[in-house]
Amino acid sequence: MSQSVRDRLFEAASALFQEHGYDVSIDMIISRAGVARQSFYNHFPTKEALFVAVMREWMQDVSLPLSQGNPDLRDMLTRFAHSYRAHALSPCGLAGYRTIVSQIPRFPELTREVFDTSIGAMLSLLTNVLADAMEQGRMRAVDPCFAAEMLMSMLAGYERSRLLFGVGPVCQDEESRVGEIVDGYLRMYAPQHA
Repeated sequence: MSQSVRDRLFEAASALFQEHGYDVSIDMIISRAGVARQSFYNHFPTKEALFVAVMREWMQDVSLPLSQGNPDLRDMLTRFAHSYRAHALSPCGLAGYRTIVSQIPRFPELTREVFDTSIGAMLSLLTNVLADAMEQGRMRAVDPCFAAEMLMSMLAGYERSRLLFGVGPVCQDEESRVGEIVDGYLRMYAPQHA
């Protein structure tokens, strides 16, 4: 029973944060979850803790292809690219982005924690994957953190900006777009042979 209560709180909070931003109340969350107030506090000490957990969860699913140890670098990066774009460019991902950015002036420590446990953790994992590929000679040796930042920017930067401004999607063929990004990225960092 305990796990299902936590799941219901998590699901309710996730939906409410997407719909209304960070300013939802604990009462709104427990009402949507259909649980008692004490149940909330049995699982999360504060709304802030639940918010951080929701943001972390959103990003963990995105990072899954990087943690599976695929020896085919292109395949791993392609699966990660699809996962990252599906999240970053989705209504849920855009709502999460808007919610976090809107809270930076009010709660800089909270938003920093959200960054560190979500996007920051994903960047760290991608950096490690790229560093391993460079060490194994599958990519040209450069700063792996910069290379990770560049890939993430290529995957969502401009298109996310368009969607955030309500201009609409750019890409019509997701499979081709991801293939072009990953192939171009791997050409840019192709190992240099003597």
